[in-house]
Amino acid sequence: MAEEIEVIVVGSGAGGGMVAHTLTAAGVNVLLLEAGRRWDPAKDAAMFQLPKEAPLRGETTPDKNENYFDANIGGFEMPGQPYTNGKDPFRWWRSRQLGGRTHHFGRQTPRYGPEDFKVKTMTGREVDWPFTYEELEPYYDRVETIMGIFGPDADEAVYNSPLSPNHIRQKPPAPRASEMLFQKALKKMGIKTMAHPTAILTSPLNGRDPCFYATNCIRGCSIGAAFDSVTAYIKPAEKTGKLKIQTHAVAYQVLTDETGKKATGLRYIDTQTGDHKEIKGKVIVLAPGAMESSRILLNSKSDKAPNGLANSTGMVGKYISDTLFTSLWIHVPELDYAPPHNEDGVSQPHVYAPWWLHGEEKKKDDADFSSGYKIEVDPYRGGRFGPPTMNATFRIMLHGTKGLYGKKLKDHMRRYYGSLIGIRTLGGMSVNENCYLTIDPEVKDKWGIPVPKFYWEWSDEDYRRGEHMNKTLHELARNMGATVIYDAFEKSRKAGKIMEVGGEVNHQVGGCRMGDDPKTSVLNKYSRTWDVDNLYIADGAPFVTHVEKNPTLTIMAMAMRAADNIIDRLKGDDL
Repeated sequence: MAEEIEVIVVGSGAGGGMVAHTLTAAGVNVLLLEAGRRWDPAKDAAMFQLPKEAPLRGETTPDKNENYFDANIGGFEMPGQPYTNGKDPFRWWRSRQLGGRTHHFGRQTPRYGPEDFKVKTMTGREVDWPFTYEELEPYYDRVETIMGIFGPDADEAVYNSPLSPNHIRQKPPAPRASEMLFQKALKKMGIKTMAHPTAILTSPLNGRDPCFYATNCIRGCSIGAAFDSVTAYIKPAEKTGKLKIQTHAVAYQVLTDETGKKATGLRYIDTQTGDHKEIKGKVIVLAPGAMESSRILLNSKSDKAPNGLANSTGMVGKYISDTLFTSLWIHVPELDYAPPHNEDGVSQPHVYAPWWLHGEEKKKDDADFSSGYKIEVDPYRGGRFGPPTMNATFRIMLHGTKGLYGKKLKDHMRRYYGSLIGIRTLGGMSVNENCYLTIDPEVKDKWGIPVPKFYWEWSDEDYRRGEHMNKTLHELARNMGATVIYDAFEKSRKAGKIMEVGGEVNHQVGGCRMGDDPKTSVLNKYSRTWDVDNLYIADGAPFVTHVEKNPTLTIMAMAMRAADNIIDRLKGDDL
């Protein structure tokens, strides 16, 4: 870079991409470090290929944990980059490409509500965030304006599930057959549904085309209809001439001056050569993912920071969390022998039920836990990861196909294809001190960097929430006239009071929580570390509590707020 590097940003996903976009638009010189390679959905997304056109017929490889068609490079397991666990397992999802996880995620982007930032005030449990919904609201508006979002009309609004303003919110796709049955059954239960706020275009925006309902968004979107960081943030940032991108760069240590209170740069691995390199900058922003940010700080030890950088409180790595998940496979006879019909839409539910119990209603319902949960249904035949196939139908009903072949087998499949669907709940988690990460003293990755060790324990409150979620799903199934085929929660419970493995839902946040008190938090309300004046964290690590809403939109709103704070301080010569 001809000019001085003012800000170094680690990670190019939701948070890092947003920071780079905001800073460069304000004329700030930014160096973006990305651990993986360049990845452009316009060129690299396997959006339309059939399995026969894919390497290994699209099967899973070490490079792509899910399969060839998943836009994510990496996943839960990466060769030469291990992690370890304490007593109970935790799974750590990683992405290694420009844009990070934003190519893989479902694009569900609801706002946190006013109650979600004041859990302690509302329930007497956990802690409050250091700011209110009203303080973050203008950042939600700004992010959605750039990102693009569809959502419900104002008359569909549900308490504590705020909507985007009319001039931002695009029209949602219409509900499909299974979703209309879902809505009808929930109405009997007194539970309100609405269109799910989702970062997919139904109208053109900033040169991006609207979705034409082709394939699953997790394949990546070559036309830019489904939001990703590369399309919406990084490409516009590059056009300013203020952004330089260094790929294949795994950051592992923040450098400081002799006082330990000012960051001066970063150490990273050039993964193509294996060389250890250093880069200097005026401001450092970590946004490689919540767990990785904690790992970097804990590995940034020095005489001034013997327990890790920004860790004078011992809070770095503490209070990590993930979304709680339960599901049922059900058979809905009303959908037997479903004729071909219009199933156009995005690869996520068009409608859902936000959490409906608050205050006195919650007490009356004996919902003895802090945050709630939302309810969803498979959007179309064959499951949520379309395009629709009969694979799921055949797999779930395999026991019924024994001895069937020819015409009888075909009739069996015609009956159940479309009438077997999934219903699920995604819930908050009661953040607790028994979920944390440290640095493993014995295990290192292939470059010699100590790896994280995860400790995980669901709380009794989480089990109560899980029971409530499961009970609601069974009631929903009855109201849909359905028979339960498979109950994942019940199976896990019989195995020994175990729900899903921590991290499985891939909504991992926390580890560097923010707060008003430097004695009980790692960051202030602008995502700056208390201990190091020019070090910010702009991924999911600052989260204080974990509610039922997907975290990505809130990550981006807080990242934009952090970037604004950096801009103000640079202008005021405060950095």
